[in-house]
Formats: sequence, C-alpha cells, structure tokens
Amino acid sequence: MTFSQTAASADGYLHPLYAQSFSEIGTSIFLPKSKGWLIKRKIPNSPHFDAMGPYPLFFCKDWGSLIEDLEALQDQIISVSLVISPFSVFPQENFKWYFDQFHTYKAHYILDLSLPFNLTISKNKRRNAIRALRKISVDLVKPPNIDLFEWFDLYQNLIKRHQIQGIRAFSQDSFEKQIAIPNTHYFQALYENSVVGGNLFYIQDDVAYAHLSAFTEVGYDKGAPYAIKWVALSHFSDIVRWVNFGGSPNVENGKNSGLDQFKLGWSNRSEYSYYCGKILNYDIYDGLVSSSKTNDMGFFPAYRKGDYNLSIS
Repeated sequence: MTFSQTAASADGYLHPLYAQSFSEIGTSIFLPKSKGWLIKRKIPNSPHFDAMGPYPLFFCKDWGSLIEDLEALQDQIISVSLVISPFSVFPQENFKWYFDQFHTYKAHYILDLSLPFNLTISKNKRRNAIRALRKISVDLVKPPNIDLFEWFDLYQNLIKRHQIQGIRAFSQDSFEKQIAIPNTHYFQALYENSVVGGNLFYIQDDVAYAHLSAFTEVGYDKGAPYAIKWVALSHFSDIVRWVNFGGSPNVENGKNSGLDQFKLGWSNRSEYSYYCGKILNYDIYDGLVSSSKTNDMGFFPAYRKGDYNLSIS
C-alpha cells in the first residue's frame, strides 16, 4: 500500500492532516510499517530532537510493527512518548518489555451504545437534555461545511474559561486542518439562530471519540452541552458501538473534577489508556537530563520537566 492510499483510507486521528495540525510544535513523521504518525520536536537548548504521539491519543494500523518503526528512528530522535487508546489492541507483553515507561494512564469514560439510554445515561443527564432541547436546536455538520471561524471563536471561550495553555490551546491554523479531516462529525448548538456551542467527534473503527467541545456562556446557561450530547449519541447509536468521552485533564487529590462528573453521567464504564515512553539514545538522554538539572525521574522525558507547552500529559 502506498502512502497516498494509506492517507486516503484513514479518518480521524490516523489521518495525515491530524498529525500536520501540530506543525507549530514539530514535523509530522509517518511510520511506514505500523502506519501511524509521530511529531518530531526540537529539544530546547540542544541540537537534538525527540518525538511524541499526536495529542491526545496515538493510533496506528499495525501495532505489531510499531517497535520496528521506532527502532528505525534511533538516528533521528532521542526519545519518544505516546498515549494508547483503551480500545487499541496491541501486544501488551512486548510493549512492557520494550518501553522504558509503560503504565496505565488516564481513565476514559465510555458509553456502550448497544444498551438502552435509560440503563446507561444518568436520569439527571437525560432530564437536562430533554429540557435543553426545548430551547436549543442541534445540527450535524461535516467537512467541508464546518465553519472554521465559528468553531475557533467557540474554542476561545473554552480557553478563557479554563485558562488552557500549551498543546491544548490549538491555533486557528491547527483547527483548519482538524476540521477538514473526512468523516469528522461536528454537532452545532443554536439558540435563537445564534451558535452557542459545538462538539467535534472523530470515528476510529467502531468508536466515536469526543475530540473537543466548546460553548458560549449563553450555551452553558441554556444547557447546550446536554442537548449536543443527547443528539450526538442518538446519531452514533446507528453508526458505532462505543463512544469514548476521554478522560479529565485535571484530577486533583483523587477527587473527580466537574468535567469528570459530567462525563461520568453519560457513560457506563471506564477504561484506562496507556502511557509509553522509550529512550532511543541513552547516552544523549542522560546528558540532557543532567544538563536540565531535574531530579524528577518519574516524568518522561525527564529533560522536559516543566515544559508543559510540548507535553502530552
């Protein structure tokens, strides 16, 4: 299979446009055997490079070939880190042996769409959705009809509301690529003919991934998050088996955040993603760690401790 055929057959996080949407961070690298993507990044205060999987999840088509692809990059990158979806079927024992860092990561909230909503979605969420839909309409929009400026403006509200920084503060150029990916599902909430919210989903195999959502203050006030989720889940129940709402980016002291509580009410199970980190050049890696003067060896790569702008955490 040629590169062009691979690109044409991929949607969602596997599409080359998604990897290219991180061009402000680094250069996208196609893995020819496993058919996944990495982002090659300049290491600060160094002539060297490392790589990360695209945020928030790394996918490939042939997990059995991933190690071979990474080994082939030894002359280009010092280390690589990536997060694997709970739904990805990969050779876990081989990965435990190969990666220097391999452990469960964030719990993802998941809904089984084969079950009736009244058995899986909380009564409170169902009631709020029905109430919101009396005031709000929800439309499904797909590429190339997703309005970039509309979505970018919505996302600015999210950035301000939660003081988002780093890799999750996507730029307009980044979103231009992300919303152009075929089969992207954008659910748009309208109140009195004005857009008050939106939710982007990507499809991977039999799973719909809730990529990003954003709302105006009016949208929050009128219940747009509930209306959008209800319409989206109703739509996906005829298309896929599962919905992955992702995990919460901020969980403190073992307590669920407000975002966790919201996602929990729409799901009926949780599964962990996996964090993988591999040092491909130990001598240079140790030198970078030494020069960075970090003593937190639990962070990977250790020389990027504090560099949250380029962290997949």
